[in-house]
Amino acid sequence: MLVLVGVGIGVGLFACAIAAGLAGFGVISSSVALGFYTKRPATAVRALLLQFGILAGIPAGAVSAWVAHKMFHAFATWQGWTLLGAEWKIPLFGGIGGAFAGAILALVLEFILRKTHAWVEGRVKQQALPN
Repeated sequence: MLVLVGVGIGVGLFACAIAAGLAGFGVISSSVALGFYTKRPATAVRALLLQFGILAGIPAGAVSAWVAHKMFHAFATWQGWTLLGAEWKIPLFGGIGGAFAGAILALVLEFILRKTHAWVEGRVKQQALPN
């Protein structure tokens, strides 16, 4: 019986790894395809950062909301308060908030990269002009 549970966990972890690999490959290939379609590498980098930001933000937000709820619930029970509500909404709203935060973070990172690229390009051209 215990062997069957172990095999099931192993197969489940393998399936999760395959799904994560396929999702990562899909993000990369869609970003490359977008770059070829628009003929601008900056668009491909922006799409890549945005997609990875959203995909990383969803589980991070859900886990953060769940941990915050558990901490608040422990504090509330210590104080003698009663909390009523649907527990299933916590990871849902945490995931939505995490996706939003991931998108904002990706756009800020892309903005910083774009401005840094323009600054470095300007410095290189400025140094090359006197020759």
